Amino acid sequence: MRSEPIDTARILALANAREGVTQLGLGEAVLLRRSLPSDIEGTLYRPLLCLVLQGAKDVSAGSISVHCPAGHAVIVSHDLPVLSRITQASPEAPYTAFVLPLDLGLLRGFFDLVPDFPDDEEDGPALVSYPAEPALFDAVARFIALAREDAAGLLLGPILMQEIHVRLLLSAQGAILRRFLRREDPSKHVARAIACIRASIGEPLSVGVLAEEAGMSKSSFHAHFKAVTGLTPGQYQKDIRLLEARRLLLEGRDAISAVAFDVGYESPAHFSRDYARKFGRSPRDDRVGAAVSGTA
Repeated sequence: MRSEPIDTARILALANAREGVTQLGLGEAVLLRRSLPSDIEGTLYRPLLCLVLQGAKDVSAGSISVHCPAGHAVIVSHDLPVLSRITQASPEAPYTAFVLPLDLGLLRGFFDLVPDFPDDEEDGPALVSYPAEPALFDAVARFIALAREDAAGLLLGPILMQEIHVRLLLSAQGAILRRFLRREDPSKHVARAIACIRASIGEPLSVGVLAEEAGMSKSSFHAHFKAVTGLTPGQYQKDIRLLEARRLLLEGRDAISAVAFDVGYESPAHFSRDYARKFGRSPRDDRVGAAVSGTA
């Protein structure tokens, strides 16, 4: 591994990101740029790599909380409802990050060639942040530069995508990915339960059914689920419901009570209380605020 310092200035110059989200045109990779600190935002993270190039942000999921300054790689291994806030950004030095959704099929294809690591036997959270290794930064810099070359990008983009995935698998912060890819690891069983929760978002939650789907006892399932996600199954379902409700409220015109019922709430008043606690404003205020900003 190379030991020279990471040249973030070079990568930022290559990125040359616009405000907001910039599609790179290679897979689903994007650059995210924000010139001001943000309020707390709730969103659903899918398995991804986020390489912070400048600025900083905080991300939390239940009891899991990470600080992500420049030079850190954030890895998410499971679908995870999170709260995030950009804490360091300015017009002179905007928060800038490279975000790449992970291809789990690609990771599985390399997994049999990855050596064993001593830290892979312990439960680990689905959200981690570590100082990124120079080799990962170098691969990302070449990927960003390649995005400007149409013909070369089509041919070499998939190769660099593979390299980035391999760098993650071989890195210290890739432990959760390696555990997830093992056939009998609890984190993989937790992923099956998460898929069940998301597929039946409006249905009553049965921990017994989820534990059976995961192939665990109730107590073991509960412990492993919280170790991976930072949330109990019930908290996870509530967060997923509220994130889906917020999407429906901001993108549609259904009545707030109808949205509450759609995501499994029996009481619109209960829904409004949970929503306000989660997002800091009522469903009605959120919808009005979105409408105003959309016409500004």
